[in-house]
Amino acid sequence: MLRNEIQEKTGLTRKAIDYYEEKGLIKPVKLGNGYRDYSDKDLEILNEIFLFRKIGLSISEIGDCLSSNGKSLSSILRRKEHQLEIEQKRKEVIELIVKEENQNIIENKIALIEAEQSIYEKLEGAFPGYFGQLIFYAYQPFLNETLYKEGQDAYNEFVEYLDSLPSFELSKEEQEYIEEISSTYNIKVLKEVNESKIEAVENSEKWLEENKDIISRYKNYKSSDEYQNSLMKVIQDKLQKYMLDNKYYETAIPLIRKFSKSYDEYYKKLLIASDKYIELNK
Repeated sequence: MLRNEIQEKTGLTRKAIDYYEEKGLIKPVKLGNGYRDYSDKDLEILNEIFLFRKIGLSISEIGDCLSSNGKSLSSILRRKEHQLEIEQKRKEVIELIVKEENQNIIENKIALIEAEQSIYEKLEGAFPGYFGQLIFYAYQPFLNETLYKEGQDAYNEFVEYLDSLPSFELSKEEQEYIEEISSTYNIKVLKEVNESKIEAVENSEKWLEENKDIISRYKNYKSSDEYQNSLMKVIQDKLQKYMLDNKYYETAIPLIRKFSKSYDEYYKKLLIASDKYIELNK
């Protein structure tokens, strides 16, 4: 079926359908005249996407669900349900504050919320602002789990380590630059980028083969005058030096592996993928 028909049957805009194709969620046949021929399977998937978006699933979550033939849906929905439960409990605390309830009751409610927070939420609360985001945003996909008892000591040590670090100083110009790119490159986008990194590691051979051109262009950009003279390069170099000077990789990474099981699994796969990448570029 052609695009007009698929739009009519799904209620989706042309741009939405193009976007889902760009993300690899549907794969219509490209005809010689430039038109797309959408299959019944494409229609089924688009209707599922429409439903999933209505209940707040991200594109990466929808991709996971479709690629697993729905097997991951229950875990994704449980995570969403947990998030909604936390939001409801926060709302209850706000209502207690408005009603000027007893402070002990309010503190008990807050303690319950904190116990159910994800590791990322805990860290975000402990280190608000750009320092926290620069330091641990890259680990966000692995920090959405709650902190398990055996990982508590490592987590506490990680927080103490970060809190003991000297201030990470940025010039006013650099701070304004970070704020500018952050306004368009939000946490949701960062999460989807990081989840694509997970996919690359878990299917490293396939990803490296399919993305040879992208990797080549990226390497060329990194060596270009445009990047070498950019403010982003200055900030990245400054952050890299800060981490090396403070032995971040030797101290923090082993601790994260101890309190995040998913990151530990990712790290093991990352080492394998790194070896394959080095082999590919010999």
